[in-house]
Amino acid sequence: MNKFISLNSVILFLFPCIILFICLNNHSEFKKEFFFPFFDGTVSVSLIGRQDYNIVFFKTSFLIYSFLSLFFYYSLSNFLKRIRYKNNLLVIGLLMNIALVCYLYFLGNNVFNFSDLLRRLSIIMYLLTVLIAHLSTFLFLKSNINKIQKSTVMNISFNICLLILIIMFIFIIVGSPWVNPLFDYPYNLKNIIEWNYFFVSLLFYVPFSIIMFNY
Repeated sequence: MNKFISLNSVILFLFPCIILFICLNNHSEFKKEFFFPFFDGTVSVSLIGRQDYNIVFFKTSFLIYSFLSLFFYYSLSNFLKRIRYKNNLLVIGLLMNIALVCYLYFLGNNVFNFSDLLRRLSIIMYLLTVLIAHLSTFLFLKSNINKIQKSTVMNISFNICLLILIIMFIFIIVGSPWVNPLFDYPYNLKNIIEWNYFFVSLLFYVPFSIIMFNY
């Protein structure tokens, strides 16, 4: 079971990275410009996702990703319960992916007057629940620190998980004024934080995969 969860972790990292790379590349080719939003913040994830040449692929791919993510947290939650570790990862994973599906629904959808607001609230909910899910997962790792630190690779992987969580918290703090509609938050800075936060949150699955594989 732990090997299966490890494989799913790798998929949860690679799959969305490939989706975003393809969409960003399509956007660059269409605009005849080079974009590297991790540093320049010239485009947001939502902007490239809702373009006519990306929207169907973007929505369909991330809808598949949401099912993979939900299945991952279902499997992980059951695994932890089998080793008698109480957790709410299934509930957290469900809330996370409901928020993602809502975001996908309202992306490029202007049927409602408040579509943009609902899309914004959905992505905020998604990003926060990702942090909660990772934090809950890390607490499990911390409670099993003796098993995890039985090798150098496991110890390094554990510390990388901790570092990623710290970085995510920093991004949340720096980006939190964006939630306030009265605050004039720089557009490029918002996009830089968005792209890097999303990537770092995905990166968490890599060291976790290593830990689960060797658990």
